[in-house]
Amino acid sequence: MNVPVRRLIRSSQLGLKDFGLDIGDLWYCATCKQCEFACPRGVRITDILHALRVLSYDSKKSPKKLDEALWGVYEDGNPWKGRKTDRAKWADGLQIRDALKAKSKYLLYVGCASSFDPRLQRIARSLARVLNEAGVEFGILGNNESCCGDVIYNIGEEGFLQELVEKNVKEFEQTGAEGIISISPHCFNMFKTIYPKYGSKIQSYHYTEFLSELVDKDALKASTSADGDNVEVTYHDPCYLGRYHGIYEQPRKILESIPHTNLVEMKESKSNALCCGGGGGQMWMETFGDRPSHKRVLDAAATGASIMATSCPYCVQNFEDAGKTKGVENLKVMDVSELVANSLTKRE
Repeated sequence: MNVPVRRLIRSSQLGLKDFGLDIGDLWYCATCKQCEFACPRGVRITDILHALRVLSYDSKKSPKKLDEALWGVYEDGNPWKGRKTDRAKWADGLQIRDALKAKSKYLLYVGCASSFDPRLQRIARSLARVLNEAGVEFGILGNNESCCGDVIYNIGEEGFLQELVEKNVKEFEQTGAEGIISISPHCFNMFKTIYPKYGSKIQSYHYTEFLSELVDKDALKASTSADGDNVEVTYHDPCYLGRYHGIYEQPRKILESIPHTNLVEMKESKSNALCCGGGGGQMWMETFGDRPSHKRVLDAAATGASIMATSCPYCVQNFEDAGKTKGVENLKVMDVSELVANSLTKRE
């Protein structure tokens, strides 16, 4: 992302208020933590850059695009310019219980991206079908669901973040659910890491963790192949799932449980996996030239796999766009939940 990490850290050490750096130096960080894994001294670089963003936002130096996303959350409950009354449209015809009206053991938190983007809605529908097939008792908040606050956290608007989190925590508690299952690793990270600071006690799962446990218990058994016989799949580790929370093996276990599926690894994987470039608010920022997703989709194509699997809506979006940009025609980008759903049933 061409962020001058050393200069930013050193300026922070010296207490310089005006770094004399272009705003992009701070705001184009994808918060992927790859620099932290490479740092020999274990400096918590992303935490420091977050603190600098808080100072920058307080000084009214935040990018316009991120400000617009913030106002989207404030006015409509999401940064995607979607209407509140359309948030649950992804679930039309699925007959999923309303978690605020009927108590469920688990709350499925869909997130803004999978609620409003037509492509990503297929991920939410796939996961809901998989949970139903496995007999999991779950409900959703529907149109009452609000943004998790990831974009608010990344822009550094702490006052609004606290207001949003406290509202969401109260709503989660009203459902009486024992745990919350997230589609997006970014939402999962918020619930796992940030929300407890505001009093949240609900157990948080990323769906790959949850499905992996079902596989271990023989509660989730794929009966057919995911996309034809002897399909080769390469898996991309989302930063907020892997480097942030060490969830590497669970998605692979799920994929390997699907009949006739061969898992092949990219050259850079797990803690060394290249970021898709969507974290840290980059989904709403303008970027030019080659992006990390361009290199990553070429890495996936080089394995010879026909499917590039991942478990993050941002990654799916970025890799599908990158495939078109780079002319990678024989590589299908799919979420892990979609592959599992295909292996259980062929119906929509």
